[in-house]
Amino acid sequence: MGFTNLVFTTGQKLSHTIMEQMDANFDAMAEGDQSGPRIPRPRHWAQFCGKVDAERGMYVGNGFSSFTRHDVGDYSLVFTNPISSTNVGIGISTDHGFPLSDGSVRNANVFSLTNSNMRIRYRASNAISQAPEDQTAIHIVVWDFGAGDY
Repeated sequence: MGFTNLVFTTGQKLSHTIMEQMDANFDAMAEGDQSGPRIPRPRHWAQFCGKVDAERGMYVGNGFSSFTRHDVGDYSLVFTNPISSTNVGIGISTDHGFPLSDGSVRNANVFSLTNSNMRIRYRASNAISQAPEDQTAIHIVVWDFGAGDY
């Protein structure tokens, strides 16, 4: 169907025809139609557990072939296929399973990234110290921007 550029003016009423074209434009963007604007979409995602017990491992994912726990709070994910560039956007979230009285701030970040894998670390910090810590569930999403033509 394709994407059609629409121009609106102040006070213009939205007709049924315009609404249908807007709907078709949303469809074109969602389906990645080349005629539409390029919108970065997550290419890779995973949820994994970093604990040392039987729960450890990657639970679900897309675009990653393996998970490894190297040490406390130190993990790596290997891409199923090498990414075209390290020009990526990364989002990380974690589940919180600690009591409210625990005053530590926890953070996960990617500290090493190549075209074939990434290393993630998880730390807990408070007023007294900072230390690596294993996490029950870490969720990661990677937007691969390729050569940067977005």
